[in-house]
Amino acid sequence: MRNCYAYIQVKFIHCGVFLLTACDFSKNTDEKFLKNAQCEANLPCTFSNDVKVWLSEETLSPETPFTIFSYLPANVTIEDAKLKGITMYMGYIPQQFKKHNDLWQSNTMVGICSEQNMLWNLELTVKNNATSVIQTLNYSFYVTY
Repeated sequence: MRNCYAYIQVKFIHCGVFLLTACDFSKNTDEKFLKNAQCEANLPCTFSNDVKVWLSEETLSPETPFTIFSYLPANVTIEDAKLKGITMYMGYIPQQFKKHNDLWQSNTMVGICSEQNMLWNLELTVKNNATSVIQTLNYSFYVTY
């Protein structure tokens, strides 16, 4: 019986440690993510494959529509696009880019959360049709209230 009790105590401690580390909403998450970013958050960005991404406004608010623009070279197409919360996990929001003249755009918005300054990431997967190379580009932006 004592062995069973000791085993339960150890499992309870392991579970508690896991829950405490899983609920860490520290700002370190943003800093770590942005450290590997190719561009500054909320500013226009040109990636190494000449794909350009920018926002309709530099300052964004939750639950307020905004547009994400992209310019793609002639041989590049969008395979997938989604928004993901970085500061706090919020699931993901699929994006549908539509072509308007030479630009692609996605009209979207994000929900409000408990963080007043929330970092989001556009995960844009593109394919170079000439080389069949697929790349995932990360474009970060803050939404503040």
